[in-house]
Amino acid sequence: MAKTRVAILGGGVGALTTAHFLSDTDEKRARFDVTIYQMGWRLGGKGATGRDQWNRIQEHGLHVWFGFYNNAFKMLQDVFDVWKRSPDNTFQSWRDVLKPQRFTPIGMVLDGGKPAYWPLTWPVLGGEPGSANVMPTLPQAIASLVGVVRDVFENWDELSGLIVDGKLVHIDGRTVAPMPILPPDQQVLPAPLAIRFAEAIRGWKDREVRHLAQAEALVKGAAVTTAKDAAIAAHRLIRALADGAQDGPGPAAPPVEHFHDLMTLLRLIEAAAATLPSNHVARDLLAFVIPFAVGIIADFAIEKRTADSLDDLEFTDWLIRHGGDAEALRTCCSLRTCYDTFMQYKDGDYRQPNWGAGVAALSCVRMFATCRESVMWNMEAGMGEVIIAPVYQTLLQNGVKVKFFRRVEDIGLSDDRALVETVRLARQVDLADGGDDYQPLITVPLEDKKFLLAWPLEPLWDQIKDADKVQAALATNNSSLESHWCAWEPVGTETLQRGRDFDVAVLGISMGGFKSMNDQPTLAAELQAASPAFNAMTSNIGIIPTLSMQLWCGPDLQGLGWQPGQPAAVAGPEPWSIWAEMGQTLPYEFRPGETGAPKSVHYICGVWQTGLVARPTTDLAVPKAALDNVTDSAAEWLDAYMGNFWPKATVSGHGGVGFNWNVLYDPWNGTGRERLSHQIIRANVDPTETLPGSAAGSTKFRLRTDESGFYNLFLAGCWVRTGFNTSCIEATVMSGMQAARAISGTPLFISGENFLNGAPL
Repeated sequence: MAKTRVAILGGGVGALTTAHFLSDTDEKRARFDVTIYQMGWRLGGKGATGRDQWNRIQEHGLHVWFGFYNNAFKMLQDVFDVWKRSPDNTFQSWRDVLKPQRFTPIGMVLDGGKPAYWPLTWPVLGGEPGSANVMPTLPQAIASLVGVVRDVFENWDELSGLIVDGKLVHIDGRTVAPMPILPPDQQVLPAPLAIRFAEAIRGWKDREVRHLAQAEALVKGAAVTTAKDAAIAAHRLIRALADGAQDGPGPAAPPVEHFHDLMTLLRLIEAAAATLPSNHVARDLLAFVIPFAVGIIADFAIEKRTADSLDDLEFTDWLIRHGGDAEALRTCCSLRTCYDTFMQYKDGDYRQPNWGAGVAALSCVRMFATCRESVMWNMEAGMGEVIIAPVYQTLLQNGVKVKFFRRVEDIGLSDDRALVETVRLARQVDLADGGDDYQPLITVPLEDKKFLLAWPLEPLWDQIKDADKVQAALATNNSSLESHWCAWEPVGTETLQRGRDFDVAVLGISMGGFKSMNDQPTLAAELQAASPAFNAMTSNIGIIPTLSMQLWCGPDLQGLGWQPGQPAAVAGPEPWSIWAEMGQTLPYEFRPGETGAPKSVHYICGVWQTGLVARPTTDLAVPKAALDNVTDSAAEWLDAYMGNFWPKATVSGHGGVGFNWNVLYDPWNGTGRERLSHQIIRANVDPTETLPGSAAGSTKFRLRTDESGFYNLFLAGCWVRTGFNTSCIEATVMSGMQAARAISGTPLFISGENFLNGAPL
């Protein structure tokens, strides 16, 4: 029986996931012949990394994994189970490449405009990431949200600390605020609430309800004097309801009345919290978390809405609809953390947060209620090295072929416009040996005869024909073979023909790569002309450019003046609002004890508003203009803000305090700001490097993997309608799993694809 030939266009995470799930069993390997066609010399899409001449890892930005990445963790675990790696490879387990990161400071602005951080440390959570087979029930998810409200009060002392000028300090007005007191007439549970709750409890007496004793005590009239009492009561109530609904025969979910009771308690807490000083951390947290929890209860538990049905409303407007204070939310650091984490700003403008309420609610519930072991996980080295290289080698083991240096130019349709008939590829370079088997990985030697496999920052030129000519052309405008504005002309074209080269195609290219932004036709022009739905998707989903820098510093964190510990911070001063110290990568870049080696490395990134993303491919000035713009922005930001976090990295002059450029590690020994140009600055303006947005009103335009409008074309990427419709690794992996399932029938189970969207939870 002839195999089904599958052509996967693009080599990002969605494309690689599709290939993995089309080749992960003997049965599938016998059914499918899979080939990936990838522009340039490496895989990974926005997660691709490269090693420069000094062996430094260059990322597209900061990449972390979250503990709710059920499918992504499971796939990585499966890869490490079958990857035929050398025993001398330093990475032998998925736990070698991902480590918990629990310290995540949240930025805020003190009175007078001074930036500071709230030192948030997440608790150790239960379970192992990737092990969850089911999502929580809705009552269980609500219990997790109410648990956050309870934790605000049970960790009151921790909310009194701030990081100011790199030190953990206490600020008047934050530390001395007493626990909020409920009004005297509200310090006993309302009688209807207590009666209904008691009736529900009696119905569960013969079953094991873990919080039954506490719930019964509450019903018998326990006082709720403070906001803390009310928060504990609310949490006991929902836990009892959730446990009672789950244990043994009985109602599938608590009666609606009990959800109203829960909202009553939350409103009491909200009113009490409003008496806190306006700049108190607890007030900031509760200004977001309480209307969020109320909204989940009201829309999902009571009104039986789905996440997708809420997406025409913007997230902050949705919070206001559920009682949130508009002015408090406008300056709410906790809420801004959510927008920053998923980078949901219209056109990359940090002044215009825009996130569909449904996908935002779903994302935050997953963050609060479905993480395992740790909320966040850091990669030990570059993402291309710890994730993409093992996946790539496993794909080769499974018979998947990868054709590098193939840029998709056009997808052609059959005469009846029902099928993809051709795919025209630009062959960017020829190989020096005249063959087609490019070997992309390099070996990085480590201590004790260990090594890791990595991707180089540039193609391995000794494998490229006319390499000197290619390099000279690219140098004229600071571009690369991955660039939309590449200054090197392809050496030829190839046309893939349906029936000869492929039977099924997968469009796994980032949406920016085929979104119309000027008069130039895109690679998907025929698809857009033939399918109104496909055209509507590309027209109505925006893209978000980003910027990033990596700074290698001679001093460690203490030497820079930052004392609290290794941070992964968010909601800092815009536009460079996300900062993580990634010192765990240094042993994989520099040999221990190497003279003059840096002692810390910092990844700083954010969104970027720019019109350069829409410039045609003929405007070869874009790469340099973008880099110059972002470099200037980085220099201005470091001068203006870094002294607030690294007080030992400052110098006085010009009427103020500025950044001390000498703390930057510079192999070229530059002077002053010149040292910044020897760090890594990235303007992620290339359309394929941008993030697809999840703005209000955009979900309805997303297409599922099998909704391209063409019988043999499937879709994979974080722009696909997966049930988790926002940009992150997990959503991208889900899209690849769904594409593979549409083609092969498996995997049958994809964790979370129906979560909060109407199917059983």
